[in-house]
Amino acid sequence: MRSPNVVCLVLDCLRQDAITAADAPTIQNLAERNLSFDACVTPVKWSLPSHVSLLTGEYPHEHGCYGRDQRIESLPLIEMLRDDGYETVGTSANFFFSGPYGFDRGFDRFYETRRPINPRGLNPFANIRRLQGEDTAGPADYARTFFDSLTHEHPVASVDNFARSVALSLDRRFDLRRYVPFVDDDGYGSLTRSANRSTRFLANAFERTADSPDPLFAVANYMNTHYPYEPPADHFEAVTDGEYDVDDIRAIDPDIGRAPVFRDTVFADELDEDDVSLVRSAYRAEVRSVDETVTELLNALEDAGIREETIVVITADHGECLGETDLRGELTMGHIDGLNEHLWTVPLIIANPHLDDITVETRTSLKSLFDLFTADLESFLEGGGHEWSDYFDDDPVLFELPAGQFHESSLREYSHFPDWFIKRLAATHTVVGFDGEWIVAADSEGESQGFRDGEPVDASSVPTELRDACEEALTAFRDPTDTTERDLSEGVESQLEDLGYV
Repeated sequence: MRSPNVVCLVLDCLRQDAITAADAPTIQNLAERNLSFDACVTPVKWSLPSHVSLLTGEYPHEHGCYGRDQRIESLPLIEMLRDDGYETVGTSANFFFSGPYGFDRGFDRFYETRRPINPRGLNPFANIRRLQGEDTAGPADYARTFFDSLTHEHPVASVDNFARSVALSLDRRFDLRRYVPFVDDDGYGSLTRSANRSTRFLANAFERTADSPDPLFAVANYMNTHYPYEPPADHFEAVTDGEYDVDDIRAIDPDIGRAPVFRDTVFADELDEDDVSLVRSAYRAEVRSVDETVTELLNALEDAGIREETIVVITADHGECLGETDLRGELTMGHIDGLNEHLWTVPLIIANPHLDDITVETRTSLKSLFDLFTADLESFLEGGGHEWSDYFDDDPVLFELPAGQFHESSLREYSHFPDWFIKRLAATHTVVGFDGEWIVAADSEGESQGFRDGEPVDASSVPTELRDACEEALTAFRDPTDTTERDLSEGVESQLEDLGYV
């Protein structure tokens, strides 16, 4: 008997409290009937380092990959699973979980579905990166990729993908979309289209696995619940009882769903609560759309006949703030900053027909999934999941907010940001530690804040072990005043803007 398949779904920005019977009935049903964690803490506030933690089992201060100018050099989890005979596949609509950041290395198949490519065909972007190595892609790399497309098992889809990749590359230089209609303009609904591509890609993988002697390990990032919110019209109208439609989302002015715009509006004392309510409704509608996606994937597993032998993991790389007041007493939006329970608490559901319904209420770290994925999964299933504590035993649990040096220039473009706020985001590392009723937030400026049961206390009253763990983590981060960066690619700035970071 082969090892169990694993399908790990990273539902970007999904908050734990968003899983309700009204908005996420499928995910909630999985939580109630399987092993679920009510207080799982993500290691870090944003996608790039969080995915690295998932694939290495390390906190950001340990793996050191938490800047936009970095790329991961190895994926220990994928390497270990391939050595164990797994077919490994990845699919992502998230720019910060993609090939340019090194995430395609080691996977048997990896697709970046934010681009309009057919998942059955060759991925030309990944193929060109593989051929070019450390150099800039040249004519020979494109010619070889065209030949590889012709000789691929699905040549029509592959050649179509190749043509689109060339068109998109030319578009970056010559604004080609004005003249060639098939170039995807990434307008409204682009994240939904990306989700559909990922689902088709995974369904194809399930079909292959049904006829293969090798088990499957698949990890997929879905961006439905990430800004910009582009919910299907029927979901948004249902959430708002028909009072609003999707045109109202596009018309929000200022666009307070974008985290920096929201904070600038708060500092200017010009916040419109009706706009905040609209953003929350759009987010809820996106939760409904991603719940539908999970339903489709579960059905695809059933159709392929491999549901019984597959462990399905539902989680998120981080949560999302939606205008709530955090522990600092500040209003927060998005995930660029905030001591907010909704930012660090993410869903974690481990589902399989052989698992018992177990709910874990103690804080655990998402990075511990690495230990579970590399364990004896057959024995884990045979035990009904009751041995969960063998893998999720972190004490204390940490949540890290590395300094985002790349934020400084963009933040200074906002009219109302005070210098202390820019310094905190751009030049200050913060580590939050959890241990039972205690929380401590320590930063690289030497400041600490303590909380007990959510209420402020003197930091010196927090258990010494917890404070020491945070201080030790801070010493491992790079000097936050070193703002030297390399240009990763010409598309980084536009991707940051599209995703609401600047």
